Amino acid sequence: MNKILIVGPSWVGDCMLMQPMLMRLKQRHLGCRIDVLAPPWTAVLLHAMPEVHDVIVNPFPHGALHLAARYQLGKQLRAAHYDQAIVLPNSLKSALVPLFARIPLRTGFVGEARYGLLNDARRLDKTVLPLMVERFAQLAETPD
Repeated sequence: MNKILIVGPSWVGDCMLMQPMLMRLKQRHLGCRIDVLAPPWTAVLLHAMPEVHDVIVNPFPHGALHLAARYQLGKQLRAAHYDQAIVLPNSLKSALVPLFARIPLRTGFVGEARYGLLNDARRLDKTVLPLMVERFAQLAETPD
């Protein structure tokens, strides 16, 4: 993997919990570039993480679909030629931009009926991964 797009969580606390996943990705894929699509209020925190190359501001209000605008953002991101997207939020909406960006490997937990949107859709067993930080870190690993 050379270029990875993370669709980040909407909340600052959850953004902090994704740093172990970012560290693991950097260990597994030496020299990879990691960009994060995230809300503007998380950008300062993400810029402080040494694993993050660039922060792409997610312009969509929490819960808003804005399908045409998501398509346009995905179309713009095609030029970056990402190899993988890791979608941390479990919403259907959060998986749309990577699909529209034509990112070949789209990883995340099944969530809200995201079959077809994610091609590396993983089932979450909350008894095995009770903590959010563990769940995020698991997405950095190769699927079973």
